[in-house]
Amino acid sequence: QVLQTAAVIGKDFAEPILRQVLGATGRTALADGELAPVLETLKAREFLYETALFPVAQYAFKHPLTHEVALGAQLTTSRRARHAAVAEAIAATEAERLDEHAGLLAHHWSEAGEALRAATWHVRAARWVRNTDVLASRRNWAQARTLLVAPPESAERTRLLLDVYPELINMLDRLGADPVESESVFRE
Repeated sequence: QVLQTAAVIGKDFAEPILRQVLGATGRTALADGELAPVLETLKAREFLYETALFPVAQYAFKHPLTHEVALGAQLTTSRRARHAAVAEAIAATEAERLDEHAGLLAHHWSEAGEALRAATWHVRAARWVRNTDVLASRRNWAQARTLLVAPPESAERTRLLLDVYPELINMLDRLGADPVESESVFRE
């Protein structure tokens, strides 16, 4: 359970995030007191290694294949619930730096199957990097656009679309994108 939860968080992770997600997904015994020996066992068996001890303990998967197997071996519903819990934990622990973590939050909400929430975070990420990384901003606008296709009509979806389309057209223009793609976005 710990290894699978850690895999959802990412290739590297902070112990407080892992603890919060375990508690949020019904593994309170692990979150409350049994986590330290489990992490020690996973380190001893060379699944994980410590990357930092201060200010909080940080861990990473020793082998990329271990991470992939631990992530892929989960049922979709369990993995989605863990992604949602990870997004909530990151938002709670990094409340003063949400803009910096917007792309990561968008990823976790997308993996959780929450299209509107993911699109909202992609919009925030796109705005955060628009002046420093135009390509990343374009990717975030495009991902928000893609995510907004499926959800049913709502005021929130409409508001997001009204944010996404002008910004995406502007990005495509700035980057000299293919006119066919720009025309497609404009028609939508």
